[in-house]
Amino acid sequence: MSPTRLPIQKQPPSLDAITTPLKGILRGGLPVDVSFSDMNLLALRGVVARSVMPHDRLSRIKALNELLARLLVHFPDDTLGEPARILFGLTPGVRGLTLTARRERAASEMSREVDHFRKRIEPKIVQELARQLHADSQDYAPRTTPTPGPVEISGDTPYISAGDVAAHDKAEREEALSRLWAHVYRLRAEILRVERLKAWPYDPTEPRLSQEKLDEALDARADAQRVVNGAVRAFVDDYGSMIASGAAEFDVQGLERLVRWDGSDGVTQRRKRAE
Repeated sequence: MSPTRLPIQKQPPSLDAITTPLKGILRGGLPVDVSFSDMNLLALRGVVARSVMPHDRLSRIKALNELLARLLVHFPDDTLGEPARILFGLTPGVRGLTLTARRERAASEMSREVDHFRKRIEPKIVQELARQLHADSQDYAPRTTPTPGPVEISGDTPYISAGDVAAHDKAEREEALSRLWAHVYRLRAEILRVERLKAWPYDPTEPRLSQEKLDEALDARADAQRVVNGAVRAFVDDYGSMIASGAAEFDVQGLERLVRWDGSDGVTQRRKRAE
C-alpha cells in the first residue's frame, strides 16, 4: 500500500487560519509536539519546501520547528522580539515552563503587567508570527508546479562551438576563460553563504555554533577571493581586460569589485533605499 500523500497548499491560508494553530503551539511552547497535525501550518509551502521528506508528517514538523525558530530569532519588532522568544519557549532557560510562567517572564521583560501583556501584547506577537509565516509561504512555488521542459541553448547559456576548438590558441583561451568563471562562481557562492549566515544564523538556538559556521564561511570567502584575484591577473596578462561570458563581454573591473566584496555595498544600498 502506497503511503498517504500529505496536502500541499496552492496558496497560503488566511491569517486567521494560521493564527489558530499557532495559539495551540503557544500553549505547549516550542518545539512543536510530534502529535501536531494541523495542515494549515504543515501544508504551508515554506514548510513543505524545507522538509527533507515532504510527505512525511514528522519531517514537516521538523521543518516547521526550524522555520518558527528562525522567524522568532529575526522577529521584525525589536521591542517584541525577546518577549516573543520567551513566550514561545525559544529563549534558553524557559523551555519546558508552563505558558503562565513564560507569559510572566515575557511581561517582566517588557515591564508590563501580566494581564495587560496577555490581552494586548500576546495577540500582537501571535498575529505577527502568523503574518511572517504567510509571507514566507509566498516565496515558494508549489511542488506540484510542472517542471519546465528543456530549452535550446541560447543567449548566455554555456556551450562549446566548433570555433572554440578550431585552433590551439583559441582552445587554450576558452579553457582559461571557463576556469576563470568557475572560480568567479565559487566566489559568488561563498559571498552569498556569508551574507546568508549573517542574516539567518546556522542555528538560532546555538550562537557559538552559528558563529563557528560564519567564521568558516568567511575563511572560504577569503580563499575564493584570493584565487579569483590570481586567476583574473593571470587571464588579463595573457588575454587582456575584456572577459567574455556567452555573447557578452565584461570589463575586468567588474570582477575586481566582486573580489573586494565585504557586504558593505549591500548595506549602503539598503540604507539609501530606506532613506
